[in-house]
Amino acid sequence: MHRHTLSIGPDYQVYQLRNVARVQVLDWKPDLGYGSISSVLWKMILAVIAVVVAGVAANTATSDAGWVNWAGLAAAVLAVRYLYQAIRIALRRTQWALVLETTGIPIAVITGKQREPVVELHRFIVNSIENPPAHVQTWHIGHLNMVGGDQINQSGEGNKWGKVLNG
Repeated sequence: MHRHTLSIGPDYQVYQLRNVARVQVLDWKPDLGYGSISSVLWKMILAVIAVVVAGVAANTATSDAGWVNWAGLAAAVLAVRYLYQAIRIALRRTQWALVLETTGIPIAVITGKQREPVVELHRFIVNSIENPPAHVQTWHIGHLNMVGGDQINQSGEGNKWGKVLNG
């Protein structure tokens, strides 16, 4: 933290303090890619119904019911898979995010599994905006993750550049 700038993370992303529009702490649960718990539970219920229907059809069929048994086994495997996904969604831990928005496009998100370090960093930034320090101040917090927006990197010869997606 300097009088006019805020540097965050190991790659030292720099923000001008006068351009900071909002600093807030939010709680969130990471997306596991399964969808919502209700959609996973509905899929599980449909798979269990398919197992029951296959079981009833296998017991009432007088001819070869091999395909019904395979369909029931496939539905049972899907039911177990959806149960596993539902348990993972229900047991995921809440994480805490410090969201730093500027008056321009840039946004920074710093996340951690414990609330207190994120809140302390929030207080530190807000106090520095209200009372800019006279000299450089450094504050180290362990076990926080920096999630920035997309970055455009441009370098010398041939003007090669690339886009790095960070979130």
